Amino acid sequence: MSNVDTVKKAQAAQKAAELKAKKDIADYRDAADSKVAEAINEKGAAIRTADIRVKMAKKKEKIAWGSLAATLFCCLIAYPAFLNDVLDALTLPFVWAWNGINDYAYWLEIPYYSRYIEGIERRYAYSTGMAWLLRITSVFFYTALAIGICYGIWSIIQYYRARWCSLSLKVLLISTGAVIVFGEGIHSIMSISLVGLLLFIQVAYLVVLTYLDGYFETRSKDRYWKKIQNQ
Repeated sequence: MSNVDTVKKAQAAQKAAELKAKKDIADYRDAADSKVAEAINEKGAAIRTADIRVKMAKKKEKIAWGSLAATLFCCLIAYPAFLNDVLDALTLPFVWAWNGINDYAYWLEIPYYSRYIEGIERRYAYSTGMAWLLRITSVFFYTALAIGICYGIWSIIQYYRARWCSLSLKVLLISTGAVIVFGEGIHSIMSISLVGLLLFIQVAYLVVLTYLDGYFETRSKDRYWKKIQNQ
């Protein structure tokens, strides 16, 4: 009888343990489902918040570009010096390139070298072998030079686009407005293209930006620097 009672007690204890285990599993499953649902809700809320911030940022960017366009338009009307330099910057490079191509084509036809004798320029043609060597060499050189210049300009533009931020917009707006407003005064001091001056300011800004990247990185203040750029 004692053995039978012991077996019954053991079976009862086993059933109780199984019931408790099932209850614990159900409780853990409910808790896990609750956490999963909570995480999904938090994810949805974070996505909605991010979308709102992106829309606000795009709206601010549109407003900034609109203010830039309005400022430039008003300044160009009041101070036309910059507009004149823009027209020169759009026409003079093509004129210079066309004249250079014509001179180079003439030189390719008959390669020559110049000497000044008694203040008069005299041209002397190269020998046939040297002329062909100069033709071939100059074609490769000028082709490589043109490709290098185009690649350099493209690389600078891509880097400028990659580093574009709120700080870049502010620098562009301030520098453009300053060059337009003070353009006539700058022309009275020095003979310089205002477009070239504006491009020089942007290149200098990129150089300073690269230096500040390294400066803040060495001091472990990347977050602070990014906050400054995006304010």
